[in-house]
Amino acid sequence: MAVSDQGRLTAMRSALFHVGVAGRAGINVTDLNCLAVLDREGPLTPHDLAVRIGLTRGGAITAVVDRLQRAGYVRRGRDGADRRRVLVELVREGPYRALQEIQADVNRAYADLAGSYSDAELTIIHDFAVRANDVMRRQAQRLWRD
Repeated sequence: MAVSDQGRLTAMRSALFHVGVAGRAGINVTDLNCLAVLDREGPLTPHDLAVRIGLTRGGAITAVVDRLQRAGYVRRGRDGADRRRVLVELVREGPYRALQEIQADVNRAYADLAGSYSDAELTIIHDFAVRANDVMRRQAQRLWRD
């Protein structure tokens, strides 16, 4: 099986896994993607969060943030540098901690898998993953523009 076939298979299985994680957490995949972005990047304006996850309709991100706030996953607050700006911030305790426990098994499995490779091999795998993610980012942006 070619590398591109394995990439598609990984993407499909990852999508199914995330649907399962979101379902267990009582949220949808868009909500889960927002939480992942906030976990990685820290507090963002609703607009910046919408751009990161590919939401294009103006009110859609408001509905997402409202749902996540009601469920205890995020809070809205004022930007300390510019009080006019609202930031969406991840709440790491409570429901998000339970969500992290769901994710822990796959994290351990990936750590075990990585342990079967040498440092040199992991460097190559990491480089490929970074480049493959960049390809997908560019392709997604192209689709959003068209």
